[in-house]
Amino acid sequence: MTLSHAKRAGLPVGDDAISAQSKFTLEYFSDRKDRLPKGEGVPGGSYSAGYALAGLAAAQESANETSKALVQYLLKKQNKDGSWRIGTHRPPLEDSHFTATALGIKGTPKGTHTQQAANWLKQTKAKSTEDHTFKVLGLHWAKAEQEKTAAAKVLLKLQRSDGSWAQLPNMKSDAYATGQALTALNQSSLLKADSSQYKRGMAWLLKNQKADGSWLVKTRSKPIQKYFESGFPHGKDQFISISATCWAVMALLPQ
Repeated sequence: MTLSHAKRAGLPVGDDAISAQSKFTLEYFSDRKDRLPKGEGVPGGSYSAGYALAGLAAAQESANETSKALVQYLLKKQNKDGSWRIGTHRPPLEDSHFTATALGIKGTPKGTHTQQAANWLKQTKAKSTEDHTFKVLGLHWAKAEQEKTAAAKVLLKLQRSDGSWAQLPNMKSDAYATGQALTALNQSSLLKADSSQYKRGMAWLLKNQKADGSWLVKTRSKPIQKYFESGFPHGKDQFISISATCWAVMALLPQ
């Protein structure tokens, strides 16, 4: 998503870098495509399937057997109340039913189920910045304009005086929360890049960027997998920092 966004903004991002991500996603799920329509075969559940489809869509990958099977998986996994659910507790990345529901909306064709999901987002109270961000994005993807604007205004009120956001009210500000909030507010059309609020957010991100180009965010998730090294900076904080860096880059390249 970030590489595609950067390329559209005119940065020198090669097609091979984007296609490598799509290839990895498709290969990962290709040997599961017979199980997917049954609602099986996705570690991470609807959240993982939704993000996979969001990434493929950003890379403008044509529909194929694997991506179609992922769509069927999501349709199978939607709950009667319209939501999609998170099955694990690894905050902030994998901890919000709002995230799973918004990605479910984005990853599936529009239909009656879209309105049901939008109604769930509208009626459910958001608690974390992750919740608020994906409430805005989900309503935006569902084209629920009035509800989207109302949710975006609530998210904007969480901005701190220095231009930043925090994952939770009692936490310090970080690039993950700030980057995703700015991205959601810009994509939902509530904040333009030349607005004072947006400029303060971008200034905070630039001030807190590391010399190597990344952003560091400390993990608050208890590990459930054996640690492995990806090559990204920041050691055991690298996985949340990868996502924080992605959100920050997208926020600095508003459309």
